[in-house]
Amino acid sequence: MKPNTETALGAALKSAVQSLSKKKQTEMIAEHVYSKFEVFRQFRPLALGIHESLIAALPQFDATLISRVVANHCRKPRYVKSLARGGKRFDLAGKPAGEVSAEEKKAAQLMSAPKPAAETPAVEAVQNDQAAAE
Repeated sequence: MKPNTETALGAALKSAVQSLSKKKQTEMIAEHVYSKFEVFRQFRPLALGIHESLIAALPQFDATLISRVVANHCRKPRYVKSLARGGKRFDLAGKPAGEVSAEEKKAAQLMSAPKPAAETPAVEAVQNDQAAAE
């Protein structure tokens, strides 16, 4: 069993945070993470399993919401572009912790590639009507 090392201030903060909506909690956690960890502000490739390190570093916040913050961060275009460049991955302290694999790099490149503009059904219908009239 893990000893209870939570302080009274930590318990009060946890209680206050839990009274907010999940969206507000997530926004607050994201703001805290970006202010505390430079690796997030710089959008550097994160070490695999960094959410577990973040959960351990921020026990006052709900683990599920911390994981949501990390997932949201990893979907941002700036982060995807960083992954697409490849190279080293980094831990919370900004120290190298692994490499972006070739498969991860390729997937990120595909995600960050511009999408071809799809025609809307209304445009296609007008074009079909014009073709039929000719």
